[in-house]
Amino acid sequence: MSAAVDAGTAWTAWTAVTPVVIAPAAVTRYVRVALPQAIAPDADGGYPSLRVVDAQGGEVPFALDPERAPSAPRVLGAVDRGFVPGRFTQAVFDLGDGTAPVDTIALAIDDARRPTYFTTVAIDASDDRRHWRIVRNDAFVYRVAQDGGRGNRSIAFSPTRSRWLRVRILDGHAAFPIEGATVDRTERDAAAPRAVAADTHVHEDAAAHRTIVTIDPGGAVRPAAVAFSGARGTFARAAHVEAGDDGATWSRAGDGTIARYADGSAQLSFPFSERTARRWRVVVDNGDDAPLASVHAVLLRRGRAVVFTAVPGVAYRLLSGNDAAAAPAYDLAAELAHEPWRAAAAGTAATVPNGSFRDARPITERAPWLVTAALVAVAAVLGALALQTVRATRPS
Repeated sequence: MSAAVDAGTAWTAWTAVTPVVIAPAAVTRYVRVALPQAIAPDADGGYPSLRVVDAQGGEVPFALDPERAPSAPRVLGAVDRGFVPGRFTQAVFDLGDGTAPVDTIALAIDDARRPTYFTTVAIDASDDRRHWRIVRNDAFVYRVAQDGGRGNRSIAFSPTRSRWLRVRILDGHAAFPIEGATVDRTERDAAAPRAVAADTHVHEDAAAHRTIVTIDPGGAVRPAAVAFSGARGTFARAAHVEAGDDGATWSRAGDGTIARYADGSAQLSFPFSERTARRWRVVVDNGDDAPLASVHAVLLRRGRAVVFTAVPGVAYRLLSGNDAAAAPAYDLAAELAHEPWRAAAAGTAATVPNGSFRDARPITERAPWLVTAALVAVAAVLGALALQTVRATRPS
């Protein structure tokens, strides 16, 4: 286990410290730090105990998933659309001559025609519309109608000045309803789904004709989708996701269909309503077919990030793990929403225990077994006294 880090005397109620790693070349006023999986959300998906402090324990205001002042809109209509059955839906956008660098494209999608989706997207760039280069081929766009339309339609990529952008929705089962797009220079990729690191175990329940993938992330996580890989051949199976905290009691979190068809098209992921839990399992219903060989499932969580003002040369830390803390209120989020700010991406080191943590709970809450032990001891003493009294009063 990594050595503990002392967060300071003002932070003795926080259990965990996550050091922030800022590149020496970062000279922007703000930095953006993606929250690691080790910093778990609460049951409502919030982070009330999250704090940013410097090396001396000074509190630093931050904004969680901040917005920025909107730039001049660059709304684009597709100059070319097409659908290749079994492969992808394609839309080409013209950014014009002498375009400024862009690094984000937000798709306009007809929600009435496709209310729920979770699919992979590739972005290609070209200067002449004949020679294309891939700038991103592993992005996701998704929307969950049952969860109030929650989702993400923005795709971040390396900045480009190319005139032409080509979007390919890598779902060849049916044409995808792309209506247009907006491009911008935002340097944001926080909301993109991230894989949940976890230990997995695959079990074949032959009696129930099910394949069960048990997923243990080692702590509470709040995933938004599941993606499958490894299964070969053609198939179409119903699947669902279950959540729990004790590994014995499960409740259904969402369901969908995974498939790979003879024409080459595939649907290997589906979203579900977010929920915070410690244990997960994915169940594939095989029916009367043989189980899928080498099937693998990974949960995907929505990316979250904090932005704060950083001074060059100063070390910063994220604090977490105080169930009694209330969410802080800073002015920074409102300020950022009214300025065209930029933020340098920063990373995190491993989350470690807070060396200055002091558990302020009563001893009965910290060690409830002591109450049981004390009651047992009292009962034993009372029993011994009662026995002694009976013996003393027994006739000779």
